Amino acid sequence: MNHAIVVAAGRAIENTDLSTYGGIEFGSLPQIKRLIITAQRAGIDHFTIITEDSDSPLRDLLANDNRIESSIDWATIKEQIDFKDIPYLILQSNLLTTPEALSNFIDTDVDKDDIFILTDTSDDPWIKMNEDRVEEIASNGGKAVGAFIASGNLLGHYFSDTKSLNTMIPQLINEGKAKYRKFSGKYWMRLSEDANTAKQAEDLIFNYVGKTATGWISININSKFSLPTSRQLIKTPLTPNMISIGINIIGSLCGIFYVLGHPVIGALLMHAATILDRCDGEVARVKLMETRKGQWVDTISDQFTVLSFLLGVPIGYYLISDKPIALVLGGINVSIFIFVVIWSFYFLSKYTNSGSLVTYFEVDQLVEPQKTSFMRKIIKIVRPMGRRNVYSTAFVFIAIFGGYPWLLGLTTIAAILFFIHQFEDILKLRKVKPDKQIQN
Repeated sequence: MNHAIVVAAGRAIENTDLSTYGGIEFGSLPQIKRLIITAQRAGIDHFTIITEDSDSPLRDLLANDNRIESSIDWATIKEQIDFKDIPYLILQSNLLTTPEALSNFIDTDVDKDDIFILTDTSDDPWIKMNEDRVEEIASNGGKAVGAFIASGNLLGHYFSDTKSLNTMIPQLINEGKAKYRKFSGKYWMRLSEDANTAKQAEDLIFNYVGKTATGWISININSKFSLPTSRQLIKTPLTPNMISIGINIIGSLCGIFYVLGHPVIGALLMHAATILDRCDGEVARVKLMETRKGQWVDTISDQFTVLSFLLGVPIGYYLISDKPIALVLGGINVSIFIFVVIWSFYFLSKYTNSGSLVTYFEVDQLVEPQKTSFMRKIIKIVRPMGRRNVYSTAFVFIAIFGGYPWLLGLTTIAAILFFIHQFEDILKLRKVKPDKQIQN
């Protein structure tokens, strides 16, 4: 199924005017553009958008956006649509949901005599069910999501006459031709006539984005700062890639302060960059601008912050202590860092479809079927310390209570452990064909 009918005119299943929603903006995107991109990511590559008039302002909202690669046909509510003998996804123009939810729905096997109604739950008090059949639906639409699947034959007979979902759906229900499919996705919402509907929609998206954080520190501490910042950043023309680079320019300043003898300030700058490092991803998800290129920009720019730290700590320690061992350990750490970065980037490009270093830890999927060494078992225990949100927090406390010797010593131990970890990965992955087995 690759063709969707977007109904942006007439009455919705909950009896609201669908012509009023396409231009509502939240998260710096108009609703119609958000819906088209979402459905496109679910696998739809052809749209027919039904509007009130041929000169609908929705046309301008979808123009000149290279994210929209699908073909789009326009029709007015007064025109006769030539439906082909194929299944169609029908979307109300006020539906907000995720690509995964629509992708799961369009996998439905379609019976040409039935319409399928995507429903949040089978025990909705507003929708009367009998096994997989819908027998009755309340005038408010209940928990019907606002997405339907029907054959072209059925639409040609019913939708062509009414051009109103509020009329067509109850009619099909009364004739025993409506089935439900349970919603499977992260979230959904139908925009309403409420004056606060745009704010409610944006809150829903940010609530979901906040849950994509991984790790206790990131979820319970860092996101409390990054999410409010991202809410302000989406109002600016800054792209996620610009945000990535800007944040890591701040992070890279940490090395200067380590060299100047201010390790606490250096650690705080690195930690601030780590907290804000979520912002580029949050903005990308809210504005539907996630790309693999963006992941790589974020990953590469992050390394400048880490390199600044690895250079600044040993140089700063040497300048205040005049101990050559500081430069020796610093050289070891930088050498291991270069090795780790080169191998990690190679792994991501050959064994995954991701540009995020977080995906590297999925290497276990490929090497765990082989015998796990004692050293690897130890490394897996301490591996969470390798996440940036963990070690940047630790560096703040180490800088305050331990200073340069502890910063340098613990960094060297961690670097050696990761070198061993990755060297073992290299040996084991010689037996695994690099064909992007890890999908992210």
